Amino acid sequence: MASFDNILSEVKEKNITTLFTDYYDTIVHRKVHPNQALRIWSKLIITELGLNTTIENLYFTRISSSEYLAKKYGLDDVELSYEVLKNEIALRLINSNLLPPSKRDSFLRIFELADLKSEQMVQYLNPNTLEFLKTLKSQGIKIVLISDFYGPKSLFENLLEHHGIKHLFEDIYTSSQLGKSKHRGNIYLDILNRLGLEPHKTMMVGDNKRSDFLKAKEAGMSAYRLPHKKYLLKNKINNLGSDKTNLNNAIESIRKKTREEQYMPFTEYIIFYHVFIMRLFENCSKEGIKNLFFLSREGQFLKKLFDSYQDSILLSKDNAIKTHYLKISRQASLQISFKPLEEENFNYLKKNYQDLSVSRFLDTFNCTENFKMDIAQELQLDIDKTIQDFFNSQAFELLKGNSKFQIFYDTNRTSNKEVFNNYVNSLLDGNTHDEMVLVDVGWGGTMQESIYEFYKKEKAISGYYLGLKEIYTIEEKTKRSGLLFSILPYATYSDHILMANTQLYEQFSAASHGCVLGYSEEAKDFTIEVHKAEEKWLYDNYIKLHQEQMFTIHQELLKTMAPICYSDQMLNDALNDFALKTGLLQNHRKLAFLQTLSSGFYQNIGENKVGISYQPTKLGSPIKYTIGFLLRPERFFRYLVKIKPTLYSKNKVLAYLFPSYLIYVYFKFNKWVRFKILKSHFLLKFNYFQ
Repeated sequence: MASFDNILSEVKEKNITTLFTDYYDTIVHRKVHPNQALRIWSKLIITELGLNTTIENLYFTRISSSEYLAKKYGLDDVELSYEVLKNEIALRLINSNLLPPSKRDSFLRIFELADLKSEQMVQYLNPNTLEFLKTLKSQGIKIVLISDFYGPKSLFENLLEHHGIKHLFEDIYTSSQLGKSKHRGNIYLDILNRLGLEPHKTMMVGDNKRSDFLKAKEAGMSAYRLPHKKYLLKNKINNLGSDKTNLNNAIESIRKKTREEQYMPFTEYIIFYHVFIMRLFENCSKEGIKNLFFLSREGQFLKKLFDSYQDSILLSKDNAIKTHYLKISRQASLQISFKPLEEENFNYLKKNYQDLSVSRFLDTFNCTENFKMDIAQELQLDIDKTIQDFFNSQAFELLKGNSKFQIFYDTNRTSNKEVFNNYVNSLLDGNTHDEMVLVDVGWGGTMQESIYEFYKKEKAISGYYLGLKEIYTIEEKTKRSGLLFSILPYATYSDHILMANTQLYEQFSAASHGCVLGYSEEAKDFTIEVHKAEEKWLYDNYIKLHQEQMFTIHQELLKTMAPICYSDQMLNDALNDFALKTGLLQNHRKLAFLQTLSSGFYQNIGENKVGISYQPTKLGSPIKYTIGFLLRPERFFRYLVKIKPTLYSKNKVLAYLFPSYLIYVYFKFNKWVRFKILKSHFLLKFNYFQ
């Protein structure tokens, strides 16, 4: 504060009435190099508008535009008109097919908003300068902000408002606003004339020797230069490092943090959900999607994360995506898709549940126990007995020929369709829609197929999933994408790693309500639901707190990851390593928690099984699969992550002896050899390196 005390003495001694002050490295500092703020601006623009370009491309387009205009008009780059710069960048992007003409107005509208948000992310106040300015203000000294900055006055007004210090300043002047700069010195006399001030009664305070001190002196003003070397050095240091390192550190810090005692096991899974939500927003922006239907039950938590992410990242409300929570289940979706009995093949049930009892089959339609007893009496069957190859059995044929079942089936089918239609319309407030975009955890698209059938294949029903690991008959109107992993168009190294432990993705995003059995006008919110005791107990005692902790970490990630300008490949690499550590390096707390989770995992269709199975699949010839593992270990990862939990449930000593860390090291070594050395030198890559 010694330097500020000297300034206060000089202000009093020279009877200074107005103080001009610099902004950067005087009132505020940046946590990053100044150019990084422009890269963050690029990231925000690309994310919001869904532009098909990279952060680097947009950043250098802006730099090149600024250099070109400065040369064209004979100005410093900071003296350029902000509006002229915006239009030049837009024209270049449109010319290069990087900005659709239809998005030009949106680009110009959010340009300044992106600059504002990027600066807000990286700025922090200098408390010493702030106290100094408050002291001057209390003494009746007028304070004017002057900055050699590419932005307009409105941008500074919003920044000062953001920091809560706007009230300290009488006015704001920027080089871009006036077309003059401190660097050239011509801005000082211009402002003095505008304000009717005498130079000897004004003082300039800043950190730059030429701009804030020498040029102010030339204009006849008093001037004081603040120490600058410390912040100049910090800017140079901030220019070092890499986005990849920053990203890896951000993710690794979360992994380490969630190992602390106060966090529930596996709360680091929020990393997977967070990445899914980011990619979902980016894809919707690219496709111009304005409505998303999050499917129950996992969609409840996913919608909460998406809404939070969108609120955090969105620059303009005009670009907001409306989100809806659609209560549905495989069982309910089947009922709205069923055709008349004589046409219905029950393909989904045939494929997944070949052996069924009559009772379990009737449960698909939410039948009452009394109705099932009536059917049992009429058919003279033990309806609780599991029948092999049920859909080719005599019992199934008898059931289809029963008039009581036929009437019930048709009534139930038509009623569910009518109520479901009313339900969807209520979510959209009566607005029509030619397409529905669904969001769910995965894994194939059963409910998407059923909704498509419900609309008689007339509407496009597309889906965004956390992951896809099953292949359905995909049509032009039923496109689907796995944003974390997918076997479409083919499974890559990353897909094999990230599709392990899919049950946990489901469990950790479980909902607060039960499963939807069907639809009824008499039911609350149109849905008939049941919440199994095991699921409710697990949610109330574990999952609720687990999600609350994950959401807190998600909010932390919104702040830590937003300023990092990573590519999708960087993110994928970081995510793979994170998944390897999370899947293999499991401690006692995690293994015990997995057993607790298993007790609440409920299958709401078919034989209604409770519990997660962690029995590794029998792989056959040990030699064959050992060689396969050594060559492409990622294909065995989904089995490896289940070995330690299985051992733990049987013999805890064996579980601790399992060489998890050595396997992790081998994964790293194998990937390095294959992708860093062999891939670039051998045609073998077409067999082993996808």
